Amino acid sequence: MLQTAGLSLEQAPPISIPFKYFFTASLLFIVASLLLVMQGSDLVTSRWSPTAIGLTHLITTGFLAQVMTGAMMQLLPVLAGTPVSGVVIVNWIIHITLLAGAVMLVVGFLLPQHLMLILGAGALTTAFIILFTSTGIALLKSARQQSRARSLGIGWVSIIPTVMLGCYLVASLSGLIYIDDLQPIITLHLSWGLLGWVGIVLFATILELVPMFYVTPTFSKVLKQWLLPVIFLCLIIFTISKYFSNEFLKNSLLLIVLAFFVIGLSVLKNIYNRKRLIVDTTLLYIWTGIASLLIAAVVWLSAGSDLLIGGLLLGGVCMTIPIGIIYKVIPFLCWFHLQALQIKKRKLDYSSPSMKYFIQEKHAKYQYFFHLSALCLFFVALLISSELMILVGVLFTCSSLYLFKNILYAYIAYHEEQNILCS
Repeated sequence: MLQTAGLSLEQAPPISIPFKYFFTASLLFIVASLLLVMQGSDLVTSRWSPTAIGLTHLITTGFLAQVMTGAMMQLLPVLAGTPVSGVVIVNWIIHITLLAGAVMLVVGFLLPQHLMLILGAGALTTAFIILFTSTGIALLKSARQQSRARSLGIGWVSIIPTVMLGCYLVASLSGLIYIDDLQPIITLHLSWGLLGWVGIVLFATILELVPMFYVTPTFSKVLKQWLLPVIFLCLIIFTISKYFSNEFLKNSLLLIVLAFFVIGLSVLKNIYNRKRLIVDTTLLYIWTGIASLLIAAVVWLSAGSDLLIGGLLLGGVCMTIPIGIIYKVIPFLCWFHLQALQIKKRKLDYSSPSMKYFIQEKHAKYQYFFHLSALCLFFVALLISSELMILVGVLFTCSSLYLFKNILYAYIAYHEEQNILCS
């Protein structure tokens, strides 16, 4: 059973669009894993090493950007009730420029190569401008349900200061401008990127999907419509505090951490109160991601290791929760589009397979085993021994290959069923 009241499912884009982004994300996950195998020890040596910076941007501008853009293009029309104009062509342009930008930026950090950094930053900026323009026009056309898309939109607005600060840093690294003190700019770039863009978009998505897919009570209006915007406001205050010596303003970062802590606990509580008490693999990914978030918050509040906090957020949250979302969204999309096609073809004798058919539970669990093993060893390696990073990379490579394989199986299974309906 799904809770789809108030959603405009008929406005969903073609299924090829989210599949394209999710496929690309899984491939970039494989590349990131192989990079860990080859140069993972550099992460422990210095968090500012070319490998550390390159891997961070491979995860954020590569894996995460692909997953979140695919989810955005799928969710926004459904939540706001209006499609994105020219959705197929627009998404091809966004997808290509986003991928090219991420690859060039990461290569620019790893080599390092200034021209690649500039080209990568330019391509990513272009992709996000097109994304904002197309989705913004769609929202302006929508006369209803904009409140449901508000938090998601605010999260994506956070990419604006993230990209601006990133381009400023790239210009400095490339020798185009001189910045006397990079540290405040780096801190703000990380804050807007991880807490604003990734944090708000990720949890705005979760707050919509959890009641829908797990048949839980709806989240409170305060949590859904106000707490995430408050985080955005606190980020603005924190930005101001970097240029004014005011301890009160600097406490805004503490409020952001506490807000995410409250959201994490609320999601866990909501899932605990679900009507169907079955535990599937997608829940394991979400639980693991939120546990990592809560631990990261505790480590930060206790002034613990910055390296561990970064590992918990990037590995435990950013590389874990999106996989759970993918495993929940893809089977639903396959099932939904087949139902729509069945009605269109008027083939009433056709029996559509269940959602579990497209990504089988046992294969999702196999991947979770590799992923959880890699995460646990990753945290140990960050704290104790960099020599373990090779094994961490091998385990993440197995996990990423399984993710690609599971998405590919779902894609093939969908088209086999589609061919049956069209025959």
